[in-house]
Amino acid sequence: MTDGIVPLSPHANLPDHERRMQDLLGGISNIANSIAEAGGVASTFPFIGINNDGVWCYGQDRTEVEPGSRWAIDIRTWKHGYIAWPTANVKERKPLGERMVPANMALPQLAELPDVGAPYQLQFSFELLCINGEDAGVMALYKNGSYGAKVVVQTLVEEVRKQAKRDPSRLCPVVELGIRDYFHKEWKKTIYNPVLPIQEWITFEAYDDSEKVEMKAAEQPTATKVEPQPQTAPQPQPTAQRSTGPEPMPTGRRRPVRTQPAA
Repeated sequence: MTDGIVPLSPHANLPDHERRMQDLLGGISNIANSIAEAGGVASTFPFIGINNDGVWCYGQDRTEVEPGSRWAIDIRTWKHGYIAWPTANVKERKPLGERMVPANMALPQLAELPDVGAPYQLQFSFELLCINGEDAGVMALYKNGSYGAKVVVQTLVEEVRKQAKRDPSRLCPVVELGIRDYFHKEWKKTIYNPVLPIQEWITFEAYDDSEKVEMKAAEQPTATKVEPQPQTAPQPQPTAQRSTGPEPMPTGRRRPVRTQPAA
């Protein structure tokens, strides 16, 4: 096979192998941009948010976040876009339409979004990594368009701008997952809004290193050595006593919460 005809490209004057590599990388970049403009693909990370009881939780089992744990926000993963939800009387609460793009791309034009029979709402998202406690190594995706989410993102943007002037080498905020609540008189219920107070700043390298360490640890199987037990004669079992009070709660991992995040 010969290369008698070479398509025109910005790299046409480079040596053959370099031209091929540059054209390949350019094509990959174009595909990545096309996917991003189309709204991207579903995240492999569990969603994290506040459930209807006012508790931060993540994953399909809605596991409660350990109080006081710290989560690093990867601002490189910030996205913005639009989402359309069905009306409140619809039982199945799945998005009717969604378009999210990276923060360095312009916000999608509403007029270009498909008509899904419901209005689109502004939405933001970013990835978090827990760096301590029981949830250390858990990566999650926060994606929301509520008023509280917009306030959180606006606050983070302002703090990142300030930090970029103080120390541009450390731009990953490490936060605690807090909540601010108030009673909505019209809706007759308590509203829970997220609050993410920044505890420290770390570098992107530190964030990536933490992610790699946890991923490597998760890939290594933990083998448990079983020691042989000595043979003993069976002992008589005591007669079970009827409990006269509530049983103690089990210790260890928190029980999952089954409700869906509200903010």
